[in-house]
Amino acid sequence: MKNNKIAYIVKIYGVVQGIGFRPYIYKKAKELDIKGWVNNCDSAVIINAEGIKEKMEQFLIDVVKKPPKLAEIKQIEVTEKRVEEYERFIIKKSISASTKLKFILPDIATCNKCIQDIFNKKSRRYRYAFTNCTLCGPRYSIIKSLPYDRCSTTMNIFKMCDICDKEYKDPETRRFHAQPTCCVECGPELVLTDNRGEKIQCIDEIKESAELLKKGKILGIKGIGGFHIVCSATNEESINEVRRRKMRIDKPLALMMKDIQQVKKYCFLTRKEEEILVSNKRPIVLLRKKDSGKLSYNIAPRIKKYGVMLPYTPIHYLLFAEGVGPLVMTSGNISGRPIEYTNEGALKNLSNIVDYFLLNNREINTPVDDSVVKVLEEKVIVSRSGRGHAPYNLDRKIKNKILACGAEEKSTFSFSLDGIVYMSQYLGDLKELGAYKEYRKAIKNMNNIFEFKPEIISVDAHPNYMSTTYGNSEKCTKIQIQHHHAHMASCMLEHNISDYVIGIIYDGTGFGTDGMFWGGEFLIGNKHEFKRAGHFRYTKVQGGDSAQKNIWKIGISYLKAISNKEMVGFGLKRIRGFLKGDIDKETINNICYALDCNINCYKTSSLGRLYDAVSSILGVRERIAYDGQGAIELESVAKENVYGKYDYVIKKEDDVYIVDYVPMIMNILQEIKENEEISDISSKFHNTIADITVEMACKLREDFKINEVVLSGGVFENEYLLKNTYRNLRDKGFLVFFNENIPTNDSGISLGQVAIADEILKERGI
Repeated sequence: MKNNKIAYIVKIYGVVQGIGFRPYIYKKAKELDIKGWVNNCDSAVIINAEGIKEKMEQFLIDVVKKPPKLAEIKQIEVTEKRVEEYERFIIKKSISASTKLKFILPDIATCNKCIQDIFNKKSRRYRYAFTNCTLCGPRYSIIKSLPYDRCSTTMNIFKMCDICDKEYKDPETRRFHAQPTCCVECGPELVLTDNRGEKIQCIDEIKESAELLKKGKILGIKGIGGFHIVCSATNEESINEVRRRKMRIDKPLALMMKDIQQVKKYCFLTRKEEEILVSNKRPIVLLRKKDSGKLSYNIAPRIKKYGVMLPYTPIHYLLFAEGVGPLVMTSGNISGRPIEYTNEGALKNLSNIVDYFLLNNREINTPVDDSVVKVLEEKVIVSRSGRGHAPYNLDRKIKNKILACGAEEKSTFSFSLDGIVYMSQYLGDLKELGAYKEYRKAIKNMNNIFEFKPEIISVDAHPNYMSTTYGNSEKCTKIQIQHHHAHMASCMLEHNISDYVIGIIYDGTGFGTDGMFWGGEFLIGNKHEFKRAGHFRYTKVQGGDSAQKNIWKIGISYLKAISNKEMVGFGLKRIRGFLKGDIDKETINNICYALDCNINCYKTSSLGRLYDAVSSILGVRERIAYDGQGAIELESVAKENVYGKYDYVIKKEDDVYIVDYVPMIMNILQEIKENEEISDISSKFHNTIADITVEMACKLREDFKINEVVLSGGVFENEYLLKNTYRNLRDKGFLVFFNENIPTNDSGISLGQVAIADEILKERGI
C-alpha cells in the first residue's frame, strides 16, 4: 500500500456484458476517486482498481451488491496487488483470452427509454425500427464470438455514423458499447416486398404494413430471432387462410397484443402473469380466455387458453401505433420445419404462405423462436426455451466437459464447461431434415462461441433418435442415458437435489432398459443411478408410427386390453361412429386381428398413450394434427370442482408395482352408457391419475424411506394433473419438486443427460 491505498484485480463472471456494466463501474470509480481500468475479457469483466481503502471497500460493495438490473453475477475472484499509482480510471479495449465461466445474454425486449425515443419527434431515432441501447435489443441472435463486441456480431457490417460513434464511445450515455447501436443514417433498413420479393414503393414501410394487415393481408415479418407470419386476430378469413397455407390445421396460434389493457380485455390475468408479460424477456404466456367474442375462434380451437405476448421490438410498437388490433404472430415456418431467419430462406419457403414480406438487412446468426411459459402455483414454468430465456445456464459444479445431445422431439442440446451447464434454445423435431441441419449448425455455433471441445458425449438410449445418431457420429467417449432417468435428473439438477428421490415420470414414450417403450414410470434413484420401482401396466398398441397421429388406433388398442367383450364391442362401435364412415368396420376388425396376432405392435407403459386412448374413447379427438393434441383437448373439456374418481388396481410383481388401469376404462365406458357428461368423465379421469400418483408415492415412501418426490415428463405439461398431484402430495407431507426453468417436456432431457453423465464419470474417478 502507498499513502493508505489498496489495489485489487477483480474478475466478475456471469451475464455482465452488453448491459452497461463497464460504464456503471466507470461512473462508480469516478464517484469514489478510484483509479485504474475495466475491460471485457471473453464474457467476464476484469477490473484493475486502486484507491483509499475505505473507498475501495465501498466501490467493491456497490459493484458486486448493486450491479445493473440485467446483470447475473455467477462468480467473483478478488486478488490483492501492488499499487501502481494510476492517474485516472479508463475503460480499456476488450480482449480475448481463455477465461473460464463464459456467458451470453439472451435477446432483450425494447426498453422504455428506447420506446420514448421512437415516438419522440425530436429524437434522432424517431420511428426507427432498430432502436436499442445497453438495456435492450438483440444479443444472442447476433453474436458470433466472445468477447461481446460489435466486431463479433452481425452488426459489424454497419459502419456507425459520427454521432452514433460518439455515443458508443461515451461512458456517460446509455449507448456506450451497446453493440447493436445504430440510427436511421447508419443502421439496418426495412424493405416491404410482395411475396416474390419485388419491392413495394411506399413512403413508410411500417404504415403501409399496418394498412395491409387491416385489409386482411398476411405478412412475413423478420424480427430479432427469425420470421413471424402475421395477420389480424379479428379477421376469420385471414386466420383460416394462414392455417390452410401453413398446413397448421388445429395447433393454437400465438397472439401479440398492444398492451396489458388489451390483454385484460381478452384474457383473465393474475398479478404474476402480468409481471411475466411485461418483463424484459417478453415470452408467450398461456392465459385463460375470456368469452369476449371479438377474437376468431380458430386462433385456439377447443382449448381454454391463448398464448399471448406483448410487443418486444420497435417494429411491433410502431405497428400497433398505426391502429392495428390484436395480431396473430405465429412462427415463420412451414409446420414441422425450423423457423426461417434469412431473407433468402423466407422468400423461398414462405412465399406461398404470406402475401407480403417486411424484411430487413440485419443478419440473424442464431435463429431463436419465442419462449413459451405459464404460471402454476405462483411458479413460472418454461415450456419452450427461446428468446429471452436461451441460452439457459446453471452453476452446478459439473466437473467434466460433456456435450448432451438431448431427445429427438422438442430437441435441445446442452454442454458443461468450467462447472457451468448450458442449454440451447428449442430446436424442434429432428426427424425433419431442416431441423436436424439447424441442430448441427447450432451445436457448431455454440462450440465456436465458447471454444468448447467435448470430452464426453451423452446420448439417449433410443438407438434410432437423430440426436443419438449425431452423438454417435462424433469421435468422443459415449454414455447412453435412459430417457426417463434424464427427465428425473433434469428436475434434480434445477433444484440442486443430490439425495435419492421418488421420480414420477409421465410422458409419451422413451426407450426402456427392457427394450419396451416406457412412459408411466415410478423410479427410485439419484443422478447417478435409478431403479424402476413401478409402472403402468404394459399395453399392446397396434399401428407403429401411424398410431401416433391416428389415436383412434390407440383407443382400440386400450379397449382390447379389457376382457369384457360386451364393453369392448361398445367401445369399438363408439370409435367407429366418431370416425364418421372414414374408416369401415372391416378396417377396425383388421386392427383387432393384428392385435390378437401381434402384427406391427409394440408394448408401452406410457401415460401419454393412455391419455390418447381416453380422448379417443370419449370422442374428444380421433386424429391429432400436433403433438399432444388429444391430451390437451381432453384437459380442456375437464371441469373444475368435480371430485369423483374411478377404480384401479395396484399390484406387486417381482418387486415392482404395476398400476392396472383396466377397471378405470370399464368405469368410463359404463358412465358413457349412462350418458354422463364428457366433461365430468374427463375430470374424474384426471382425478384418478392424480390419485394413483399419490398412492404410489406413499407406497414407495414406506418401502424406501424417501420423502422427496420429483415430477417430470411431458404429460406434466397438463396443468390440471400437475396442480392436483402437487397439492395432494404436499398434503401427504411430501417435499415435491417439478421442472420450472428447465422444460418438463423433452426439451429438458439434454440437461438431465449432462447431470447423469457427470455423476457416472465421477463414480469412475474421472
